[in-house]
Amino acid sequence: MPDETMFIEQINDNLYMSARAYIVNTAEQLPRAMASEWKEQKMNESFLWIAGRYVQANQANKNNDYWSYDDIVIGESSIKYTPLNVLHKWDRPVGTFVETKIVHRQNASDEAEVLPEVQALAVLWTANFPNVARAAKDAHDAGRLWYSMECTAETTQCMACERTFSFRAAANELCEHLTDRTAARRWINPTFLGGALIFPPSNPGWKDADITSVAADLTRQYANRDRMTTARWEDAMSSLYA
Repeated sequence: MPDETMFIEQINDNLYMSARAYIVNTAEQLPRAMASEWKEQKMNESFLWIAGRYVQANQANKNNDYWSYDDIVIGESSIKYTPLNVLHKWDRPVGTFVETKIVHRQNASDEAEVLPEVQALAVLWTANFPNVARAAKDAHDAGRLWYSMECTAETTQCMACERTFSFRAAANELCEHLTDRTAARRWINPTFLGGALIFPPSNPGWKDADITSVAADLTRQYANRDRMTTARWEDAMSSLYA
């Protein structure tokens, strides 16, 4: 599978992560560690099978967020059977996550380093949602299919002073390292709540939009949904992909 680009940011109380997703037709197209468990199983052709990276451990990302190997081991167990939806419409699932595996892959910036990460395999119910499946295939063929995940944690920890804080601690309750973003922040005992397929909406204004920007904008719209009335939330989403 090709290298993925990922963005991660905290909005309100939760953490949101988005990364490239890939349609797979055979077990051999999965990461080796996951493929070994699926090689004897036939992949049901009435589903669209989608794989991608959830989270990487043992290295802080660009936003200075960090998970240890032990953290992703704990978090992995929360992914299986969570819902898969489209464009963050969480009340309208179109599939589910069926398998996860912690795999070890070369660091894109340092081939000598091997890092653990969680890979997840999801199914889209093609027979029930043929139009969504076609749109996902088109986005995949154009290299513009992503999925976005939502994450919470029990606590966070500053990797500089090693102080631990409530996951929902206000900025004035954090140490200066985390307030100034000068140190990595560890997410301890994470829980993953599900995922959304992300691809450019049909709105002509989004036709040539960078997929990273599309994924980020849709994620922010969803994250701030509780501040909107139901009508405003529906209007905001429909303006993106109607």
